[in-house]
Amino acid sequence: MFNKYLPVGKYGQYVAAIVATFSLFVSAQVCSWPTGALPKIIDGSAGFNLTDVQKSLVVSLPNIGAVISPIPCGYVMDRIGRKTTLSISIFFVITCWTIIASTQNVVLLLISRLIMGMWNGTEYITVSIYIAEVVDPSVRGSLISVTGMMFYLGALYVSFISYTSYQTMTLLCIVSPVILFIGFMFIPESPYFYLMHGRRKDAEKSIIWLKGECHPKDLDRMEEAVKEQLTKQGTFMEIVSKASNRKGFFLVECFKFCSASSATLLLFPFSTQLLPYGWLSPQASHIVLCSVWVVSAMISSALMYRFKRRSLMMVSTVGAIVLLLTTATWYYLRDKTDVQTSSTAWLPLILLSVAVFFETIGIINIPNIMKGEVFPINIKTKACALSCMTACGCEAINYLLYYQIVHHIGMYFHFVKSALTAAFSLFIVLFFMIETKGHSLEKIQEMLNAKKPPKGCHGGMETEMRKIENTEKPCC
Repeated sequence: MFNKYLPVGKYGQYVAAIVATFSLFVSAQVCSWPTGALPKIIDGSAGFNLTDVQKSLVVSLPNIGAVISPIPCGYVMDRIGRKTTLSISIFFVITCWTIIASTQNVVLLLISRLIMGMWNGTEYITVSIYIAEVVDPSVRGSLISVTGMMFYLGALYVSFISYTSYQTMTLLCIVSPVILFIGFMFIPESPYFYLMHGRRKDAEKSIIWLKGECHPKDLDRMEEAVKEQLTKQGTFMEIVSKASNRKGFFLVECFKFCSASSATLLLFPFSTQLLPYGWLSPQASHIVLCSVWVVSAMISSALMYRFKRRSLMMVSTVGAIVLLLTTATWYYLRDKTDVQTSSTAWLPLILLSVAVFFETIGIINIPNIMKGEVFPINIKTKACALSCMTACGCEAINYLLYYQIVHHIGMYFHFVKSALTAAFSLFIVLFFMIETKGHSLEKIQEMLNAKKPPKGCHGGMETEMRKIENTEKPCC
């Protein structure tokens, strides 16, 4: 809207990418808000109470909303634009935060949480496509760490403002979506969207703002590529009808199921209820965990370029299994036996800090990278939408069952469950996962089409190095 008044030359694509990835900061607030809000609701300082079922719904409804929105979003953003879709969606987030801060009506609270989840699903699909269309490949590679960092920084922000009152904390959550809404006014729409609708002149203006210049030959090539892609639009049936797509979809769905069942995503909304008083209060312990997530995201982005996907996944899953089972043992001894654990109340925070590090470097991040590698471009958006729905659906089920498991089985079982899904992930890595690092997209399709894994797909020397262009976050 106002981007023509703010020319930034060749740095425009950096500005657009940073504004777009700030959407993850907003999504993280939606996911981690219950960590600070639920203790205030439980102790009565919020001014109202919730039953266990209602508390589970407060946590899980954003994930249910994120299951609803991806597929409709794919059609909407092709008709009104990527940036416009995000701008309209973020307005609903601002409205929902305002309602939550100003009312004690449980029904309005739950409806608002559901709508905010629809924003998360919209952001999950739209941001990655927008960034892929407005920045150069060299910039895309450097954004891997930025997108992951934005998500965890959003959770860290919530952990800091959780020391304020319920209403103040919720009102402070409005600040970042307002900043994002204003930011969208100063960046252009994707040039690919303009070309899809035959608006070549607008596409040229967009490219000039993003990169400082637009060569006619480059614009011609882009226009031809858009026309070719429009003639080869894939369908949902192609995901399962073609063998290579089916194998890739199987891998991504299995890994997404495992990441959705991880301790990391359980701690996002429930850490202040899961962690005992030890050296630190549960609230302070959550800040420690958020800091670990931020550092893990930084280390993970570096490890992705140095080590193979399968190697990282094996280290991630084995480390997570050992640490989560150890954590489960501590909770079992505390809740189900007469063993005194008060002197070791600091231990769960240490164990879980290391566990979430192991989960982040593999179980959480690698499925998002693989999504960009195993699907051909004509079905990538649809396959990514389905994987988002799978992840968010599994997370919603885990959150809905949280209090039931605590009351009827025991808190320890949450960590047993995460360890079991990590073990399942290890099984998939050992017997089904192909090595995608260092291979072209064409080579990956050949490996997926092969009846037996080609030599080198599970290891061996890397012959073709390329940067993985991915801008995804963990699903909340």
